[in-house]
Amino acid sequence: MPSLPKWMNDTLENVMSSKFKECTVIHIQSVSNELRLIRFASDLEDVVFEPAYAIGIRVNERDYRNYSPFNFNKITGTFDVIFHLHDTDSAGSSFINSLSEGDTTKILMPRGKRFFSTDAEIHFSIGDETSLGSSLSIKEAAEEIGGSFVCLHELEDSSALKELELYGYYAPKKDIQNIMEALNDFLKEEKEAVYHNEAVFYLTGNGNTMSVIRKFLKAKGVDSKCIRSQAYWIEGKKGL
Repeated sequence: MPSLPKWMNDTLENVMSSKFKECTVIHIQSVSNELRLIRFASDLEDVVFEPAYAIGIRVNERDYRNYSPFNFNKITGTFDVIFHLHDTDSAGSSFINSLSEGDTTKILMPRGKRFFSTDAEIHFSIGDETSLGSSLSIKEAAEEIGGSFVCLHELEDSSALKELELYGYYAPKKDIQNIMEALNDFLKEEKEAVYHNEAVFYLTGNGNTMSVIRKFLKAKGVDSKCIRSQAYWIEGKKGL
């Protein structure tokens, strides 16, 4: 989301007050050195949620940042968010580091385009640290309808995947060759499902990496309608 003057953000919260919820931090957990899981509580009965929807958090007077919630439970009124604290000097990381249990903050409730395919047999989520929340919400949705879930994450520390029970493929950061090899293995193993358009690929995270992966999948015969994409960040572009 772009930076806006304080008065415009204040006006946005007032005019769109029904889209915001006062949320309380009820649990904080370090998943790794750069990943933090925070559970929020609020009244969620009237909130619409779909996998890979994004919430908006105002991290300072001028800036909002988008994050992907999971474990979104209207009955208990709770949801979880994983924050990637990659830069301690950034506005987002500074704000998240300042939160403690019991703190409250206004959050723009989940919104976005329909991303999850209920017709697919296999759901393959691909991304990086910023994609973990989306992968978890897609995994939950896939399991609810009896579908299969697999993921591929580009991470500095793969131990986070075990901690989050996101079992699948792993690639070190900026190792596109490793990513392609993992995708090749999957495409060979699930050749029939891919041919019959029963596997859907969800691409999130780094927009530049996503573009390369999308071209690779299409070159390998994956139908474009089976590739869903949503960039979360692009190098050199602020506030995506």
